[in-house]
Amino acid sequence: MDRSKSQSPTRTRRLLFRTPKPFAAFEYPAYRLLWFSANFVALGIWAERLAVGWLVLEQTDSVLLSAATFAAGSAPGIIAAPIGGAVADRFPRNRLLPLTALIRSSSILLIALIALSGFPNPWPIFVIVAIEGVVNSFDMPAKQGLITDIVPREARMNAISVHSVGTRAVAAAGALASGIIAEFVGIPAALFAAAGAVLVGAVIVLFVPTIRTTVRQTGASAKNIFKDAIVGIRSMMRIPAVSTLLWMAIVVEIFGFAYDSVMPAMARDELMVAESGLGTLRFAAGLGAVAGAIALSLLGDFSRKGPLLLGIAIGYGLGLIGVATSPNLIMALLLVTMVGAAASMFDAMEWTLLQANVPNRLRGRVIGGWVFAIGFGWVGHIAMGAVGDAFGVRWAIGGAGFVVVATSIIVLAFSRVLRRA
Repeated sequence: MDRSKSQSPTRTRRLLFRTPKPFAAFEYPAYRLLWFSANFVALGIWAERLAVGWLVLEQTDSVLLSAATFAAGSAPGIIAAPIGGAVADRFPRNRLLPLTALIRSSSILLIALIALSGFPNPWPIFVIVAIEGVVNSFDMPAKQGLITDIVPREARMNAISVHSVGTRAVAAAGALASGIIAEFVGIPAALFAAAGAVLVGAVIVLFVPTIRTTVRQTGASAKNIFKDAIVGIRSMMRIPAVSTLLWMAIVVEIFGFAYDSVMPAMARDELMVAESGLGTLRFAAGLGAVAGAIALSLLGDFSRKGPLLLGIAIGYGLGLIGVATSPNLIMALLLVTMVGAAASMFDAMEWTLLQANVPNRLRGRVIGGWVFAIGFGWVGHIAMGAVGDAFGVRWAIGGAGFVVVATSIIVLAFSRVLRRA
């Protein structure tokens, strides 16, 4: 019997109009809603980052203090992230996300009002950015955990990669738009727009249905949540692949991702461009990030994820060294694009490998552990700001790139667990 003739019309339509493989995660309606919400939130966050970094640099003329705004946003994760991960494993994740977005939108609005008033002292900005860092410790585990709630296991790498494609693309647009608005209309206007984008994301995620899972627990007292956080940390540290990945995340966050905190000074003092030039650099990084995320989504369920992660990290470090030696804006744009691609791929591979190596009941907490790890990025922001003030931002970025390359080669040579992952 000819099996092709026995297919129903519905089955035929599904085959003809099935979502293309690179975007297979879009077959799930709840995932589409979460994707759109995350994009609006990312648009606002990246617009805010550019505006705040430039605002503090202009107020203080200090590379260190400008970089410290990034440190203030990452440092709270060291304390808050394990708790945030435990909360994400106990409460409906789709109900946590509107709350975190609403708080973040309000925080950006406060910074906009400070910029509008012309208040010259940057300390209130540091306080508000630190509050946002605490909020992020709850937002990231809930968001990543919800993605893996929504899609089946075989589609998770694709879902995470497609999520990264979207957020990185709008991050590029947000940074470029923020730079143009900040230069030609004013920094307060850029911040008001950022707050509005995050608020739209909060509204969209309200429509994501509650996902019932077997790992949701009862009893949400502070004592139980704290106990869950401790148990989660202990469990993760007993899994060699997870502990290695978290240590790798700490190193790359400190010496890799921290480069962004001194880019305002690199743009203004070395490449001789204004806010729109910085926005263009961030836009290039975003385009690279999109390309990197698309490349991962096309790989599908790639089997040698550990070596791939380390190869990406080596490319990341080499890209940073190239940025540090860029003689002009054009060359810097090309190399920042490479760095952006490596950054998005590194994050997506970390998320995929971490969740693949823990039981379902720890999915929220393992992302909380990742947020805890990247919380140490404040060390890199402060160090790069200090080196930038003392020796110049080129030395700060180039030195950080060298450390990332060296560390990745050492881990590739000696970490059997990642070579097999």
